[in-house]
Amino acid sequence: MERIAFVTDSTAYLTPEQVTAHGITVVPLSVIFGDVAYREGVDITAEEFYAKLAEAKTLPSTSQPPVGEFVKVFERLLQDHDTVLCYLLSAKLSGTVRAAETAAGMVEGRVRVVDSEYASYGIAGPLLDGVRMAEKGVSSDEIVAYWERIRSQVKSMFVIDTLEYLHRGGRIGGAAAVLGALLQIKPILTVLDGRLDLFDKVRTHRRAVERMLAEFDAAASGGARLRVGVVHSRRLADAEGLRSQLTAKYPNIEVEISELGPVIGTHTGPGVLAILYYPALEG
Repeated sequence: MERIAFVTDSTAYLTPEQVTAHGITVVPLSVIFGDVAYREGVDITAEEFYAKLAEAKTLPSTSQPPVGEFVKVFERLLQDHDTVLCYLLSAKLSGTVRAAETAAGMVEGRVRVVDSEYASYGIAGPLLDGVRMAEKGVSSDEIVAYWERIRSQVKSMFVIDTLEYLHRGGRIGGAAAVLGALLQIKPILTVLDGRLDLFDKVRTHRRAVERMLAEFDAAASGGARLRVGVVHSRRLADAEGLRSQLTAKYPNIEVEISELGPVIGTHTGPGVLAILYYPALEG
């Protein structure tokens, strides 16, 4: 059986238990406050990050892993694996895929780098599917084909508590941020073709959640098996409530909760609540 190693980056936001149980290697991105860089999940936790973010006068920046870090990881794993499969943060959101591809060309051995076109559960869900496939003897080529197929089937909707961080990060204009705050406009965002895009906008957080649930119902009410990620930043109680609501209504879905960490949180701020879902892997 082919010996396959799995690599991802820190924006998959896997739990320590998932990493340990499946032997996944996580290469961290960094968040930079002033002139100090913190490796996500290594030097700074989500809780520590959001505390620092609340006090920061200037929005932190983020940085992809250096090529050399991927080289070291690939060389180590290729010593006792036939193939390294690498599933990473959207290339349209970060240079992480490019760094990994460069590193793959610098090592002796078989490394496949795949752009997830997502972040967070959009990476983690299909990545863990791939791990389970490998454990059943599925080849690396079949896993890559699955990833390349499933990424276009992942759907996402998320509401952001405030437009402040989008504005501070230069993603919307100042007038739009002020108007949004005054009118309590809650944009519902999505990921389309690997980029952030506007899905809808409503007046309150409650209506935003209702809109997301209505859209999800259209996908889940027919009984199709779905893998679902409820993703949040500093809204654990809301995420747990949403998971309970979904699992009570839809027996055909499997739901996990994930929290956004420092790198993605830099661009969204706290208060995110999201639903990501895609067809469950058969078997």
